[in-house]
Formats: sequence, structure tokens, C-alpha cells
Amino acid sequence: MRRLVFGIMAAGLGAASAQAQTAVERVLAEARAECESFEGGAFDPGNAVSAVDLTGDGTADSLVDEGTFSCTSAASLYCGTGGCMLHAVVGDTVTSWQATGWQVIDWGQSRIVLIGRDGGWCGGIGAETCFEALTWSDGRFLTVMPTAPAPTATAPYSTDDYDATTLLPCSLGEPTQDQSCPAGILRGAPGVATIRITAPDGAERVLEFSEGAIASPGTDELTWAKDGDTWYVGIGGREYYIVPEAAVFGG
Repeated sequence: MRRLVFGIMAAGLGAASAQAQTAVERVLAEARAECESFEGGAFDPGNAVSAVDLTGDGTADSLVDEGTFSCTSAASLYCGTGGCMLHAVVGDTVTSWQATGWQVIDWGQSRIVLIGRDGGWCGGIGAETCFEALTWSDGRFLTVMPTAPAPTATAPYSTDDYDATTLLPCSLGEPTQDQSCPAGILRGAPGVATIRITAPDGAERVLEFSEGAIASPGTDELTWAKDGDTWYVGIGGREYYIVPEAAVFGG
């Protein structure tokens, strides 16, 4: 009987490990595809994957830090002025943040994931540093609920790092575009711009405008259309954005 119980426990642990590995592989595969789609670049994850207990249950989970990713065709593909994406993989659940660094600490019986943040997340400017503490509870990470932003808040984007910031109409699920998503805009030649947007679910999207067309490296099912001086953008059939021409050209 003891041998049978041990076998069942080992099988359960093996299944959890396989789930986590599958989730980690998905993160790496998406990053690799993003690199390869940009002028056929070669992707190197470096030592991005760290095995660490994130929940305090004694089982190794995974952290994937895009700060060690590299792509031969785009030096800054994975990181921006606000840091790099950090993915916590617990079982088959992946939770992601933009972070400038991370550390796992113990506080009594609690395991805490401490991540560095762009100052905009703390109500400051981009160059300032702040920290966010997260702890695992009931199947997800918890942290302090932020104060509701002012209607015109564009954090984490600031004109210290971007040519302009704005709020773009957006929505998740249906193309109602009845929410506001903060965005940072970097402009080049007339009609050329890169816009970073924080989506309603907290993920960051990058839209590249050039010669009257839109691209989003590493994004599947990108659709867009222009009506007058307004672009209507869809991503994956679930994210929707409205981008006015003035955001790209300025003025």
C-alpha cells in the first residue's frame, strides 16, 4: 500500500512538473517566434529560466526573465525603458509583469516575490524605481490594489522616455473600445512610429506604424483598417484599439 501511495504521489509531482515545463516552453516558443519573424533573427534565451519555489509549498516553480533573451536582428526586442517581461510559471498558470529585476524572499511562513518596477507604476516618473511585493494565494498572486488612476493617467509611460503619451480607446473580448489604455509613442520620420500600449489585461502590446501599414512583432492574427484619420486595430480576435492619426504624426 505504501508503495502504491508513493507511486501516486510521484506521478502527481511528475504531472505538475510536466505542466510547468510545457508552460515554460510556450513562453520560450513565443519569444523565439517573435525574433524569427523580425528579419529572420536567431533567438537565444540565455539563462532566462530559474527553478524556484514561488508558492512556499516546497515544489520548484519557474521564473522566466526576458532580460536574458537576445535576438540577432533586434537588440531591444524584449525589453524597454520600463524593464523586461518576467513570467512566473506555477503549474500550468503563467503570470507576467514588466520588471526591472526580481528576488524571492521569505517573511515568516510566507514566500514573497519582490519585483522592481518602473516608477510610473508607483505614481512617479519612469526613471524612479519602485518595488512590488507579490504572494501566492488560492491559485493566483496577490498584491496591494493600486489606487484608481486619474482619467488622464498614462502610467507607466512618461514623456521622460517617449515623444508623447496618451490614452487610447480599447477593449477586451468585444470591439466596443469603451475603455482607456495608456500608451507611449516614439516617432521617427513622418508616418513612422512605435506605440507601446498596456492592454486591459495588463499585457503590453507594440504597434509599429510605417508607410501606412501596421505591424506587431510576435503577435498572431493582427488585423487593422483605416477610416479617415483613424486606425482600428485588432489582436488575436480579442483585443481592440483605436489609434488616431495624430498619435502617429504628432500635432
